[in-house]
Amino acid sequence: MPANGFAFVLVAAGFASYAFVPSALSAQLLAIFQRFGLASATVVAIGMLFGPAQVLARICEFSFARRVHPLWIARGAVGLLVAAFVLLALLPFSAALAATFAVMYGMANGLLTIARGTVPLALFGATGYGRLMGRIGGPFLVVQALAPVVVTFVANRASDAIGLALVASFAAIALLCFALIRQPSYFEARDI
Repeated sequence: MPANGFAFVLVAAGFASYAFVPSALSAQLLAIFQRFGLASATVVAIGMLFGPAQVLARICEFSFARRVHPLWIARGAVGLLVAAFVLLALLPFSAALAATFAVMYGMANGLLTIARGTVPLALFGATGYGRLMGRIGGPFLVVQALAPVVVTFVANRASDAIGLALVASFAAIALLCFALIRQPSYFEARDI
């Protein structure tokens, strides 16, 4: 275990919790939007927003946040995702809201994909990086594999809203994990 074992547990738990979100949403989100009343063509158009939003977030991070510590990028990304779920829960459902959620989720996912490799490197260093990533990846992959089955079961047995609330709770747990890690300097040179 890295020198700061508690930080390692938080990093692993944060990324494992986050893994539930894209895995569950990729299996159910567009179907849920359709069951919420959106036309098929609208749902397809909303689904096409994920990829460009991911790329846009990565370009923005590369262009404007190169000196921001990766942990702050992860916190911001998961915070954006939690905010997207809050909007979805509080506002009347519409195509515009679904599109906004899709863009926010896509941006968060694009940033977290990068942060999954850079956060451990920035916090724990390059020594033993491969082994460290393997130890972080184990729980991530287990949660990722279980998420579609779990959220489908919950949505079918309870409701789509409860299924989305379950997914949102995993995003909130990830945010809490990243928030509890030692506060790095916001701007910190990184050679990653």
